[in-house]
Amino acid sequence: MSAHAARADHVGIPIFDPAAAAVMPIDDLAINAASADDDESAPLLGAAPSSHSIIATARRELIGLSFMALSALLFSLMSVLVKISGQRFPFLEIVLVRSIVQFSLGVGGCVYVGVKPWGPAGFNKLWLIARGTAGATGLGLYFYTIVNMPLGDGMTIFFTGPAFTSILARITLGEPLTPLDIAATLACLCGVALVSRPEFIFHDHANANHAIAPPAPPTNPLAALAALTGAIMSAIAYCLVRKIGSRAHYMVHVTYFGAMSTLISGVALFVFEGDLVVPFYDWTIAECGVLLAVGVSAFIAQCFLNAGLQMSHAGPATLMRNLDIVFAFVFGQLFFHETPRVTSIVGAAIILASTASVALFKWWTHKRRA
Repeated sequence: MSAHAARADHVGIPIFDPAAAAVMPIDDLAINAASADDDESAPLLGAAPSSHSIIATARRELIGLSFMALSALLFSLMSVLVKISGQRFPFLEIVLVRSIVQFSLGVGGCVYVGVKPWGPAGFNKLWLIARGTAGATGLGLYFYTIVNMPLGDGMTIFFTGPAFTSILARITLGEPLTPLDIAATLACLCGVALVSRPEFIFHDHANANHAIAPPAPPTNPLAALAALTGAIMSAIAYCLVRKIGSRAHYMVHVTYFGAMSTLISGVALFVFEGDLVVPFYDWTIAECGVLLAVGVSAFIAQCFLNAGLQMSHAGPATLMRNLDIVFAFVFGQLFFHETPRVTSIVGAAIILASTASVALFKWWTHKRRA
């Protein structure tokens, strides 16, 4: 382990040791879904500590939950910056710049902590590519949603992801699917309907959903569908993180996310805009600063998210991620004067309650078995 890695480990940040990974048996074709790393209710890094280290375990859990809360705050701030940028730039340009910044910082972060950006030797990189692709697709859909929907509504629909995770975890990881999981998923879909207010149900227009001060984002009937699809892609990415487990440092996840996002957004920009040249020369210093802040805030949020997932149990960690929804409504009101309707508040409450109940139930079940 390098000196940088040792220093990061000293302050409580989980560090992946390539030397340890070299002797870890890895099946590139089928990673055992029943292993401790793939248990959705277990931390991703290492086995549970012995009885004499309860204080250390509690401290580790607290740090992990703090990381998750910070990631929620930073993701919400990033969403505010994306929405501001969307008034000037096409969303694909925002995604591309954000991706380039994240990839560059990810490679630098890997060098700093002493791990290989492309992942540990002997590990099938297709898992990391798939994780990065799923996350990148979800990112593009999420940015499209934020630009074309009120902030609180878009983020609320996007964060139905944990409900879909239970179903996907059953299919891909063989984890049990309980009646509570099914009920929570159905409840989340009802919450999405209340937030998005589809015209064929409510017989009104999407732009009547909020009182938004000009300049308002253009009404787009595909925005809610994009948010829902992005939520499913985030669930796929989460299951892939569980599948990979502690075999790859969280900074490697961040790097692959940035790399695949850069590739996908670049191709999409060429297909839909007909040009890969981003007109940097037309941007003001303030516009460059906002786009750079999008990438930096997203990178730091990704670091906190992946580290938090590896340090804390999935149940409480999911609850911390739901803070995004709360921050979104607060920031939407503060920065964009988006006053939510009663249906949006009720739908958000249903989604919050559904994801929270599933998370707490799985955490409680794991505690009983321990």
